[in-house]
Amino acid sequence: MITSLYRCIGITYVLGMTMMFFGITALVACLSFQLIMGGRQFELSPEEYIFAAMQIFLDILNIFLFILQIFGKN
Repeated sequence: MITSLYRCIGITYVLGMTMMFFGITALVACLSFQLIMGGRQFELSPEEYIFAAMQIFLDILNIFLFILQIFGKN
């Protein structure tokens, strides 16, 4: 009984953390894409396409490194 309860809590924790990380990733990606698309107060010009591509790449890389830091601790 207690063992099955702990298994359920572990699965819930993993699913919750996964959903949280996907939410953060989606939010950061939406903000980056909105900056690239423009139409708001802050936007990138068409000549800054290299900076925009680098920014998206670095956003994804930083999120990956953040996840590694969280799960890499002993």
